[in-house]
Amino acid sequence: MRTIPTIVTIIILLLGGSLASYQYIQSTSQTLALQIETVEQSISTHKWENAQKQLNIAQPRWDKTKTLWTVLLDHQEIDDIEVSMKKLEKYIQAQDVALSLGEASALKLLIDHISDTEKLTLRNIF
Repeated sequence: MRTIPTIVTIIILLLGGSLASYQYIQSTSQTLALQIETVEQSISTHKWENAQKQLNIAQPRWDKTKTLWTVLLDHQEIDDIEVSMKKLEKYIQAQDVALSLGEASALKLLIDHISDTEKLTLRNIF
């Protein structure tokens, strides 16, 4: 009879851990997406110094977030975000509006995609 309480405890711990990791991923992805959105707005108004400043604020946040995401997520998605951040940095330095806006939009999409794929939905289960 001890096996049933043990199994229930394990299931509760697994569900709790899953919920906690999803909440963390969702909150950090929203924070990063908002930061990239401010970079995008600065690029749209040709405020290159401000865009670089906002990206410099986002970079340490990403580095901190990446550490725990590496444990929780697929490494390919993390690598894609890393590459996109570096491209965006170079496009801002070159002050290329079209490429910068395109890469900022792609970066935001990659970040939002992670939050979407971690949701507990039937589509993600099957």
